[in-house]
Amino acid sequence: MAESSRKTPTIRDIARVSGVSATTVSFVLNDTAGQTIPLGTRDRVRNAAQELGYPTTLARAFREGATRTVVVATGGLPRGTALDSFLDGLGSELAAHGHSVAVLPSSGEALDRMIDAISPRAVIDLGAIYAGAESDGLDGGWIDGLASHTLTQAVHLVDRGHARIAFARPSDDHGIPAMIALRERHLRESARALDIAPPVTVAMPEDPDAGTAGLAEAISRGITGVAGFDDDSAARVLRAARSLGIRVPDDLSVIGFDDAGWGTYTSPALTTVRIEAVAYGRRAARDALGVVDATAVAPSSHIIERGSTGSAPQSTT
Repeated sequence: MAESSRKTPTIRDIARVSGVSATTVSFVLNDTAGQTIPLGTRDRVRNAAQELGYPTTLARAFREGATRTVVVATGGLPRGTALDSFLDGLGSELAAHGHSVAVLPSSGEALDRMIDAISPRAVIDLGAIYAGAESDGLDGGWIDGLASHTLTQAVHLVDRGHARIAFARPSDDHGIPAMIALRERHLRESARALDIAPPVTVAMPEDPDAGTAGLAEAISRGITGVAGFDDDSAARVLRAARSLGIRVPDDLSVIGFDDAGWGTYTSPALTTVRIEAVAYGRRAARDALGVVDATAVAPSSHIIERGSTGSAPQSTT
């Protein structure tokens, strides 16, 4: 099957066709609770998404190969809870259909050579997906992809009264600058959809003495909630807040992302977003093989609420 060169539609394309704002499209596709959007508008948005072919699957780069193998190219993405569980789900579903998975960290020409040597049934190039400008459509986007999980993170803070939030990112790019920029963009779009101020970005270094200035500056600008790029970034915020004498969650709420599993050991315990990525892996495997399963569990994410988030402090002004 030849790989399509057609540009992947985005939520902005859906907004243009359906005659509504991108904010409304985000709410409809993500089925965000608490929004009073007329049924006619919802139908118009969903019909536009279907007509444009808005994708909800990772398995797009199909190749007719000689082996019963599906290649997953991670392209430098960090191994974390979501990626590991995605690979677990993918591998188990492929095995159930007599196929195997090969995980390749390579990219570019090196990846092409390996793919030619393996001759796989299909290729899922995660590195390319999350480095692309339109990746919010390729992974499920605002329906159940990375954008949706970021919205889940933002909604948790906004529901607790935090109208001025920050995005905490690592000060170095860890070799994944596109992924960090993508998460930041999704948080900005989420803030716009939730009608709050654009988030402030705070770079959190590994050096425990170097992150306090940036956090102090953000708090001086009225920030009361922080959404971490990942749990590590959120933990750095907890450390800096403690150094500054800022009480979490009384003065500042902090939420991580992609539950790393150690959040119960921080002080206070770290609230985070848990992505149930096994279902994503299973879905990607079925997409790669052309298998339909009407009983399959839908992918999702949810909040693991611990002690680091609470209600926004009351203004004294």
